[in-house]
Amino acid sequence: MEYRPDRRAFLAMTGTSTTAALAGCSSLNSQSQTNGNEEENPNTEATLTVQVQPDQEELRALQEELQGEVEDEEISQAEAQQELQSKQAELTEKAVSEYEETAADDDALSVDDSEPEYGILRITAPAATFVNSLENGDIAAVLPSEYYDQYIQQQEQQQALQEQMEEQESNTTND
Repeated sequence: MEYRPDRRAFLAMTGTSTTAALAGCSSLNSQSQTNGNEEENPNTEATLTVQVQPDQEELRALQEELQGEVEDEEISQAEAQQELQSKQAELTEKAVSEYEETAADDDALSVDDSEPEYGILRITAPAATFVNSLENGDIAAVLPSEYYDQYIQQQEQQQALQEQMEEQESNTTND
């Protein structure tokens, strides 16, 4: 079973973008986080886009369960994919909600925007928070702040295109 193609594209892009974002952040941090004595200031805040992932163990267990149901011919492959995508979206929204709850308890961290459906948030926090969150697995990727708006716009365009294609298919079958 496969994940949504837009999810794969996002994850592929985040891998490249994370490297670029971290490289960009580290070069900016070396300039902006130093004082005259060249001591680093870990409290410098940044606003960046972060991506969270659904619980991978729960998702894997569901995949195995659905694969068994397909093999036993209890459900079709299409039904299994649809159920997997639905559950993945639910788990992604849950991961965003949990991250927002954690952020609410942290005075140094604020969630500026979030799109639970896509698993992305724009947050403002000290630079060390981003690094710690990546290391702890709380977030899967750190991207430039403007990526948030670009990704939402891209998803909306894809959704509009998909709806248009479905409408054309419907009109074709009704003719």
